[in-house]
Amino acid sequence: MAEPTFDRRAFEPRLTTRRLGRTLVARAETPSTNDLAWELLAGGAPDGTTIVTDAQPKGRGREGRAWHMAPEKGLALSLVIHQGCDRRQSGTLPLVAGLALAQALERLRVTATLKWPNDLLVGTRKLAGVLCESRRLPEGTDVAVVGVGVNVAQQQDDFPSELRGAATSLAMEGCRARREEVAAGFLNALEPLWTEHQEGGRAAVLDQWRKRAGYWGRMVTVRTPAGPVSGVARDLSEDGGLVLRLESGRELVALAGDLDAAPEEPR
Repeated sequence: MAEPTFDRRAFEPRLTTRRLGRTLVARAETPSTNDLAWELLAGGAPDGTTIVTDAQPKGRGREGRAWHMAPEKGLALSLVIHQGCDRRQSGTLPLVAGLALAQALERLRVTATLKWPNDLLVGTRKLAGVLCESRRLPEGTDVAVVGVGVNVAQQQDDFPSELRGAATSLAMEGCRARREEVAAGFLNALEPLWTEHQEGGRAAVLDQWRKRAGYWGRMVTVRTPAGPVSGVARDLSEDGGLVLRLESGRELVALAGDLDAAPEEPR
């Protein structure tokens, strides 16, 4: 079996967490880090177990879409989190993870906006995505796997032709950070945010998320499982849903779906 190129010696000294990332599983290749995380969890993997891989041929995003990653040039990371017994946290976990990643990138001097529910953009180009999956264990405990994909060292030619106009990377934005630095920065930011969220600071964490989204007051369309819904983006609900004001004047909360925002009008 090939040895992974993810460098523990570059990752571990940067880690300031107590739990997240302290158990690290690194692979040269695995079909999906999320799938491997569930396998490890079934075998008793502790809270905070983190999986990274150099290559992920079957990486996926929301709704089963493929996540393309040039080998050794992107960060594919999955994290095991024991949520406790509050199932409402499943809706807000992607937002907390996205906020943590945005904060980590800001420390690398890259400013990304958050797109509900799980994308990070630079301008209109996608830099990173989050995929959270939750299950209830037989003893009644809710657990989750947080999957994160970040374009780190890719250049334009590393993306499939259909994505070259819609994707960017840290390298393309002038940041020379390595995967190990991005991974540690994400975990360092996530641990205190998740603790604050669990201990009653949900509103404060969501408020930080709101400040990094750029489409409040604009017309958006959410492609929900029941069909598309259009309205003005107004707020986040306490459970992480997107609050829309419809043309009729009433408000609707979208709990899941893909967001399309109308272009911002010139001022």
